[in-house]
Amino acid sequence: MDSKHLLIEGWRGVNHSFALVNQCQILELHRLSGLRLFHRDLPFAMAHWNAKSHGAGFSAADSAVIDGLREPAPGERVDCVLRISSPFRAEPTSPVQTLTFMVTELGLSDKSFEPGSAHSAAFTRDANLIVTPTAWSRDRLVDYGFEAGRIRIVTHGVNTDTFHPLSVAERAGNRANLGLAEDETVFLNLGVATWNKGLDLVLMAFARLRRAGRRVRLILKDQRGLYGISVEQVLKDVCTRHPELFTADTLGAIQVVSVNLSQAELRLLYGIADCYVSAYRAEGFNLPVLEAIACGTPVVVTDGGATDDFCGPGVALRVASDAGSREDRAAGMVARYREPRLDHLIECMDRFVQGSAIGHGTFESARVALMQAMTWRRAAEDLRALIA
Repeated sequence: MDSKHLLIEGWRGVNHSFALVNQCQILELHRLSGLRLFHRDLPFAMAHWNAKSHGAGFSAADSAVIDGLREPAPGERVDCVLRISSPFRAEPTSPVQTLTFMVTELGLSDKSFEPGSAHSAAFTRDANLIVTPTAWSRDRLVDYGFEAGRIRIVTHGVNTDTFHPLSVAERAGNRANLGLAEDETVFLNLGVATWNKGLDLVLMAFARLRRAGRRVRLILKDQRGLYGISVEQVLKDVCTRHPELFTADTLGAIQVVSVNLSQAELRLLYGIADCYVSAYRAEGFNLPVLEAIACGTPVVVTDGGATDDFCGPGVALRVASDAGSREDRAAGMVARYREPRLDHLIECMDRFVQGSAIGHGTFESARVALMQAMTWRRAAEDLRALIA
């Protein structure tokens, strides 16, 4: 049987979420029969991104597979294009089937597209389809005007060869290296310090627990190298608004990791935490949540958002939230989000402190089942099935 020729147009070599998804999918698409892969690098969204400073952290063997893909030669057959970059681009005159990866947190605006591509029928013309990872993101695409029947949900996955639980010795050694006592409950968050990620809520909840005398620590991994956004501004804002909460004792219990980490180093960070907490207002998927679960760390997430697709009660406590929207006139859009209830967030986090959150046996069986369902192999197979 003749192989299908798939040209992937996107980003590789850096740790932006689009690039990470692209590279994980490449590794599995490469292993599938009936496919021949090509890759065309598209310009990064920010000129300062580069593989040296913002590397994706894959192993040498995996990087060789990813970097080894070439562009098709002039006249070489291409049966389908998978485009995964931002802003989104349509090619109205292309005769080749195109699968366009689109994901959004708060919603789309015309600024989400390259000039001339907004509202283009080419995204869904003929055999063309839009691919997105969650029902939340799909609903925001429909809000913008895309037809639901032309959108396919292809969920993300997790590589359990890379992300898996730490041994007892690994966990104890790495916690000791960071000065974390065994009787301290460690919370972790890796989100970018933007409003939709809810870092302000995580900080407020943590400070309230600390003031109540709980032995808790908070580790934050920011993305200042990639986006130029650090947690310091958010921390400064909450300190200014609530100086009674953010005492020297509370601030001393917060650690910020700013350096770029490899995939193996991220596993260690996930594994030393007792709970990964993501009180987000809007997410397109939230890959760190899935990676944390893979590493044996239960999570606290917002109810009603993107993580509803994969965070059941066996692996997560879900924070009650209220639907919200606000008009962004500058972007020409209405943003949709969930507003987590702070008191319930504090209650969920405190359940981990008290040891009454999720039983180990319940979590482990749910974690194993989730890992079997959420694989990059499944994502690759779902993409292959969409090629006309």
